[in-house]
Amino acid sequence: MAAVATAEPAAVAESPRTERSAARLFEPGGSTLEDRILGAWEDLAGEGAAECPVCGDRMPVLGGCGGCGSELS
Repeated sequence: MAAVATAEPAAVAESPRTERSAARLFEPGGSTLEDRILGAWEDLAGEGAAECPVCGDRMPVLGGCGGCGSELS
């Protein structure tokens, strides 16, 4: 595939947007990343361990996740 520079921008076809897709974009269902991180912080502070928001393995207060090595800092 080759690229060509022109003086006028190429016309781009836009996909039709429906009311349902717009609502889904701005009103997601389920938990957000922020919800998961805050929940992990609360569990770490209260219980001393939490479910890792990345892989779901056990995450103790010290040492990070036992499964993927991620850390909340």
